[in-house]
Amino acid sequence: GITNISIDLIAGLPHQTPESWRESLNQVIGIVPHVSVYMLEVDEDSRLGRELMAGGTRYHAHFVPDDDTTADLYQQACDILNAAGIQQYEISNFARAGCESRHNLKYWLRHPYVGFGVDTHSMLVNESGEATRSATRDDLDRFLAGTPLAIRHIDRAAAEDEAFFLGLRLNRGVDLNSITADFGQAALTRREPAIQELTEAGLLIRENQTLRLTDRGRLLSNEVFERLILAESPAVEPTAPARLIT
Repeated sequence: GITNISIDLIAGLPHQTPESWRESLNQVIGIVPHVSVYMLEVDEDSRLGRELMAGGTRYHAHFVPDDDTTADLYQQACDILNAAGIQQYEISNFARAGCESRHNLKYWLRHPYVGFGVDTHSMLVNESGEATRSATRDDLDRFLAGTPLAIRHIDRAAAEDEAFFLGLRLNRGVDLNSITADFGQAALTRREPAIQELTEAGLLIRENQTLRLTDRGRLLSNEVFERLILAESPAVEPTAPARLIT
C-alpha cells in the first residue's frame, strides 16, 4: 500500500551502456513518483579508484564508462524522465507533481532541521541568515557515552555563499530579490562580474530577478559554484550531480 517511494540510479557504473541505462529508466517510470540520478564519482583511495588510476582490470575498472559517456547518460535520464512527467526539480532529483522531497528541500533552501541518533546533523538559522550546524558522533559507543556535539558556526559571508550554490541546485533557481532582502545589495553586487561571465559562457541564465543553471551549467555545476563562492572557507562543499562510491 505504500506508493510514494523513491529510487536512486547511478550513471557510469561498470558495464553500463545507453541501452541498459534506458531500460533502468523505463522500469522506474512505471513504479515510482520520485527518482534521484547521480553520476558515478570514484574515490581515488578506493580499490576501484586505485585500479582505474593504474589502468588495471580488477573490479571491472576497464568497463567504467568515461566522463563524456557518463554525462551523456545523465542527460539521457533528464530527457526520458522529463518526457514521462517525472520532472527535474533539482540537479539530481526528479518527481511527479507534488512528490518532491520535502526533506531534502530543507537543505537546499537553508531551512532549519534537527537530526536525532548516531551520525545525524542539525542546523538552526537566525534572523541574519547565519547558522549553527551540529553533528552527533558516528561511533555508537561515543554517542552513547554522551560525547559532545561537533559544532560549526556559519557566518554571514558563508551563509551568502550557501544561498547561491544551494539555491542554484534547484531548477527554479535563486530569487535575487530574496538574496538582497536577506543579505543586502552588496551580496549581489560582489558577484555580478562572475554572474556576467558565467552567463556569457552559457552556464547561467538570468530572467528578471531569477538566476538559474542552464542544462550545460548543471553538468558543470561545481565550476559555477566555485566562481560564486567568495568566503575564504565555504560552509558546505559544492556537490555535482554525483554520488561518491567507496
